[in-house]
Amino acid sequence: MLPLCLCALLAATPPLPVTLKAGEAEPGDEVTLNITGLAVPERAEAGLYLSGKLSVPSHPLRALLLRSTDGGAHWTEVLPPVEHSEVLFVEFEGCQGRVLVGWSTEGPGELTLFASSDCGATWKRRARLPKAVWSEWPEQMEWTDGQRGTVWLSDANEENAPVRAIATRDGGRTWSTPKQPPQMPAPKPEHEAQGPSGVTWKVSSDDQVTRVERQEPGGTPQVRASLPIFWRREGKALVPAR
Repeated sequence: MLPLCLCALLAATPPLPVTLKAGEAEPGDEVTLNITGLAVPERAEAGLYLSGKLSVPSHPLRALLLRSTDGGAHWTEVLPPVEHSEVLFVEFEGCQGRVLVGWSTEGPGELTLFASSDCGATWKRRARLPKAVWSEWPEQMEWTDGQRGTVWLSDANEENAPVRAIATRDGGRTWSTPKQPPQMPAPKPEHEAQGPSGVTWKVSSDDQVTRVERQEPGGTPQVRASLPIFWRREGKALVPAR
């Protein structure tokens, strides 16, 4: 039987705001949680999303997509494992979600599209995007509905490289170069997004934590979650390292 004081301590310890799988992390690795994107779908049932990667000092471990269905208080991984990669873009049209993942170890590599048809609860690999050269890397991704989307690419190894568009009309299963490509949209803010009700969401980081903030129109920002940046392996999960 546990001592009463230990039981009280465990009961008083709040659950972590994020659950992370150990994956390929080694017991001695210090794993870094890198959040580079925030997405707030118009459909409330789709939840909220943080995207980026989990890394060790030498390379990315895997692409990361975190979903919250309780207003940003708790987050869980929902993307199937994609090693040595990172999530580049997240887009939703209703409950149709699209996530673009790029290999980012020792230079740009293959690009993989994942799709969800259940408001982001589950994701399946849809297709690998065609590249003119291996060093092409996405500049933007945009979807007009659940079937039609465009990705703009440029050669990361060429200075002032021209932008090339590829498009799909079947939800991302096949891609081709359009004869009259649409104009590339302006970049969206990576760490700030506005929900359909006018609520503003922001992500900010310091040396130890990444904070998720929620602000009602005309209100004061409220921190919904503080996610530790540094983690270590413990069994099949990652736990905060500091």
